[in-house]
Amino acid sequence: MRAGGDDVASRETLSVVNQLRKDFVARDELYQDIDDILFGNVPIEIPEAYRKTAIEVRAPLATHIASTVTAALSINPFTIQFRPIGFGDVYQENATLREHFFESSWERQEEESRRRLLRLFMYNLAVKGEGVLKTVERTKRAWGDYNLKSKALQAELAADKAFDPHAADLIYHTKSEQMKLLAPYPIATTDVPPETFYYLKGEDGMTFATEVKVMPWYDCLERFGAGLTSNGKVYADSAAWADPSALGLARAQWEQSMSRTKTITCVEAWRHDVVRYILIGPGQSSSTSASLEGGTLVKEVKHGYGDPFLKTLRGPYFHALGITTASRLPERAGLSILFGFLQMFVLLDSLYTMRANAAFMTGFPAFKRTLPPGTIPGIPGGIGPFGNDGTEEDKAEEIEPGSIYPFDVAPVEMPRAGVEQDKLISDIRGMLELALPSIVSGVVSGDESGYALNQAAHLARLAWDPIVSNAEIALAERTGFESWLIDKRIGETVYAWGEQQGKGRKQKGAKAGWLGIGPDDLNGVHKYRARLDPETPSNKVIEIRAIGEQMDRKLITYEDAVEQAGANPDEVIRSWMLHDLQQSDEIQGKIKEVVFAKLATIQQKRLAGPGMPTPEQMAGGGPGGPPPGVGSGGMPGNPVPQPGFGLPLTPPPGNAAPVGPGPGNPPGTPVVPNMPQNAMPLPGQQ
Repeated sequence: MRAGGDDVASRETLSVVNQLRKDFVARDELYQDIDDILFGNVPIEIPEAYRKTAIEVRAPLATHIASTVTAALSINPFTIQFRPIGFGDVYQENATLREHFFESSWERQEEESRRRLLRLFMYNLAVKGEGVLKTVERTKRAWGDYNLKSKALQAELAADKAFDPHAADLIYHTKSEQMKLLAPYPIATTDVPPETFYYLKGEDGMTFATEVKVMPWYDCLERFGAGLTSNGKVYADSAAWADPSALGLARAQWEQSMSRTKTITCVEAWRHDVVRYILIGPGQSSSTSASLEGGTLVKEVKHGYGDPFLKTLRGPYFHALGITTASRLPERAGLSILFGFLQMFVLLDSLYTMRANAAFMTGFPAFKRTLPPGTIPGIPGGIGPFGNDGTEEDKAEEIEPGSIYPFDVAPVEMPRAGVEQDKLISDIRGMLELALPSIVSGVVSGDESGYALNQAAHLARLAWDPIVSNAEIALAERTGFESWLIDKRIGETVYAWGEQQGKGRKQKGAKAGWLGIGPDDLNGVHKYRARLDPETPSNKVIEIRAIGEQMDRKLITYEDAVEQAGANPDEVIRSWMLHDLQQSDEIQGKIKEVVFAKLATIQQKRLAGPGMPTPEQMAGGGPGGPPPGVGSGGMPGNPVPQPGFGLPLTPPPGNAAPVGPGPGNPPGTPVVPNMPQNAMPLPGQQ
């Protein structure tokens, strides 16, 4: 890292940036026009005589179309798909882990940025025709506390001789991984306004990318450790730890230099090998020229995000166009859904303003006084006794509703807007219908079938297919770059809270937990696919029917069909296999057998009462187990149930005890010795 002054690197970078801004000037003007229409900043031409009574009316159609289309494209979160790199359950489980993890990591990045990144990205694509996402590694910032605590833990375990090396490694691994769960995610993603992004692409990809953004001056100076001079120029010390107040103006005097301008222009330029940050203060920019001049290089870092052979950038910017055209001009390469209707919105606002003015003028009628024939205004009775000399003035009369006047009054009918205005408004609304068909916005007629409505909605959304396709490519590249960062730059296992592997995607009862992925799981392969799902449930039915017909005709494989439906093949197969096993007759029979046996045991315990032997104890020969010698081959401990074993015994005559198998006793009756002499009789015996 190096920084300082107006050196050659700063001038070289600004020259390239200025040339790109000249090439993109038409695109920037187009984006400014779109913003003016969306936020009502386009002036409406009103004649000078009508400015006092005219009311500006602006139709909210542009904002409604933009928000509706954006909501339709971003209503569902995108899914990640990864092709297994080999055959077998191990590779399939690895693919499932990758898919679940990167979907969860995107949710975590959205939560930590506190912005709906997907919605903002799709809004720029639909409304301006260009969207940009930026993903960077932030391990030093996010894991700063983790790095300190993990080193302290390692030193503590090394000093403690009570643990052997293996036990110390296990303790360190367990506690350090727990520290990661509490730390922020080491990768951050944000959206970039397309009007601030300029790029240069070659045959192999993006070779140069830059952001020209305006930042609050104090935050900008603090972030880059820079300072201000008395004439408003930014300076940077070569030592990152130096106090900026030691050079130039003191911090308390920065406000004086920034009294007129409260912002500083920051140029962030990425080449395939380095990134440079250049600040331009109020004393370094020219008020007569739009070009960037005299900036100060405050930071330069070798990032390692580029391809050393192709000289292109892998990241951190991921750029997508809207409705793609064959033009190579930046302002025409990617068009928004509003591009062909911009003038229609302006004209519609003017027509609505005219109609509102006509309604205002005719809503409050003006009155005139009607005089009898032969009378002259200003003279009661018409003519004076000596005639009129023309000096009489027409006195203005104030008309008060409900008063009685000696003459008649009548309203003055003001001219109304003609029928041509209504026709023109109807024609414009019909043309704007192409941007957002009524069937997509939920307005339908009652004489159409459900299938016809679904087909019409599907065909209307085909115009948005280029936007969806380009967004999927950019999101897939961003996911691959995040995977590359974990594998090559972070080099440790990272965690995201999401759905646990093997529970089935979007199934009820699926448990959530921490998902972890590291270099061993990624193994240098970072090719992913992203899939957006902008369809409504009714359109989903049509898509599933088409997939089912392809399956019936054996045109696609089962795995491809499941992926097209938005699910995971191995999870679907595992879930249905478990379901089929549970519903099979063999498994159902085993379940019933176990349940009935358990119920019989419970019932026997209840019938036996307290203190009586349980059926298990009776089958085992009592609490002490089976008697010796009652087993297969006469071996103890291997009892063999005999027919009639456990049935009630036939009471012997008198005081005699049963002596084993014999008449009246079933086979297997245990041998009981005779009662000893002088013994107490059994209950019920004499």
